[in-house]
Amino acid sequence: MTDTLPADRLHPWSWVFHAIRALREVALPALVFMVVGRKDAFGPLVVGAVAAILLVAWGILRSRTFRYELLERELLVREGLFVRETRHVPFARVQAVNERQGPLHRLLGVTELVLESGAAGKPEAVMRVLGVAEAARIAGMLRSVSTTDSATPEHATPEHATPGHATTGVVASPGAATQELLRIPTDELILHGIISNRGFVVLALAFGIISQNRELLDLLPIDFKQLMKDSTDTAAGVDAGAILGVLLVLLFGFVVLVRLLSIAFALFTLHDFTLRRAGDRLRMNRGLLSRVDVSGRVSGFQRIVLEQSLLHRAFRRCIVKVDLAGASLLGTPETADSRLDTLAPIATPARARSLLQELVPGLDLEALPWQPLHRSAAVRRWQRTTWWLLPTLALVVAAAGLIPGLPAAALPAALVAATLALGLSVMYAWQWARWSAFAASGGVIAFRSGAWARQWTLVFDDRAQSTALRRSPRDRREGTTSLAVDVQSMTVSQALHIPYLDAALGERLNAQFWRAGTSAPLPAGAHAGSGLR
Repeated sequence: MTDTLPADRLHPWSWVFHAIRALREVALPALVFMVVGRKDAFGPLVVGAVAAILLVAWGILRSRTFRYELLERELLVREGLFVRETRHVPFARVQAVNERQGPLHRLLGVTELVLESGAAGKPEAVMRVLGVAEAARIAGMLRSVSTTDSATPEHATPEHATPGHATTGVVASPGAATQELLRIPTDELILHGIISNRGFVVLALAFGIISQNRELLDLLPIDFKQLMKDSTDTAAGVDAGAILGVLLVLLFGFVVLVRLLSIAFALFTLHDFTLRRAGDRLRMNRGLLSRVDVSGRVSGFQRIVLEQSLLHRAFRRCIVKVDLAGASLLGTPETADSRLDTLAPIATPARARSLLQELVPGLDLEALPWQPLHRSAAVRRWQRTTWWLLPTLALVVAAAGLIPGLPAAALPAALVAATLALGLSVMYAWQWARWSAFAASGGVIAFRSGAWARQWTLVFDDRAQSTALRRSPRDRREGTTSLAVDVQSMTVSQALHIPYLDAALGERLNAQFWRAGTSAPLPAGAHAGSGLR
């Protein structure tokens, strides 16, 4: 450890954010209790004031006990009030450097810096908060030094790569030029809001707050109990057709409300979405009120996923997601909304393919040697639904024929509905098997699946942590197997799962993961085109 700098403290305003973080857990229940809980608010006010003073004191102590030293090759972090902890964070191990600025951060001229390594779970360091200039200095040094250290034969330029093996880009020097890969305009964000259902997040949040604090309803000028009673009395004397019309209008209004909230959510969270690349580093900026600046290594990609829902296909759009080393579902509040996990929240298929080619040179989804699954895939996929679909439909038909008081047309209608449901399930299974296929080319294993909604999953064969071939008695009888692959990420239980594979092909794919691209070529019979529309 040479060239050690004097130990530094966080920004003087740091205590404010530590105190706010502690107050946030109890602020809303305490406010509701003080406003509507009691007529005499003096006691709750005193308790609230004492609690606020204690939490502010706690925030000051937490911020004063956090110290850091920027050494030549690592960051030394010391924190803890009663239990002292010292962590060494080597620059070369930092996978993600994330900055977040909320409205208060921007007002005070500070930012929050979160450093993540390849280990899942808790971030290596959460520096809450630093001055903007100091955070930029630390983030710049971490990005430049880690980029230099990553230029090893394993992840470096193509001349060091295995012949015919995919590499996630060329690692440049610290002074590499920045290249803008993607910028999303406002009209695309509006379209993203229309396609997505993130408005349900806002509604669920409001419902959760109200359900835990029902006293908030007393603050509104509407008597909901009386409103429900009047609506029930009115509905009792109204024709069933009119009631159905009102319900349809309410449903339409609810759908419009959700879409409007989704558009607002997209505009606030993804405003000025920009994805840039400098050497081995990707950097993403987004946000209107709260600005998020996150970065990660291209060489740390564990898998890439393209998704198309029905609405995405209708508007000819898709999503591009990525899993980085160490990403975990057990995220912390520091990383829940500040992680490089979506490269393109919305993009045209052509733009998504172009982005993939920028990140993984030589990768062309259209040209991959797609091969279909085993011929029994459609039947077996459909049979997966029969164990719950058939009993459900039988129960509905039985209820339509046995429950007294139902109209005579109930049983024929139930039979027609059951027939349609069975027909749709068969069509779905056939379409799923017809579309699903896998490909292995240049160190990338790809699997596409889906029927009406579609997904492409890309995994690099040299980054598998474990693989498993599973064969049930039926698999052994029909000569099939399923391949499951885990990577250095916990965002999903399995990074890649390919069912209904021919047993011989499954063995060869499994061997390729462990030989990192040195297995024999796959048999001919490619499935032409990727079908990404």
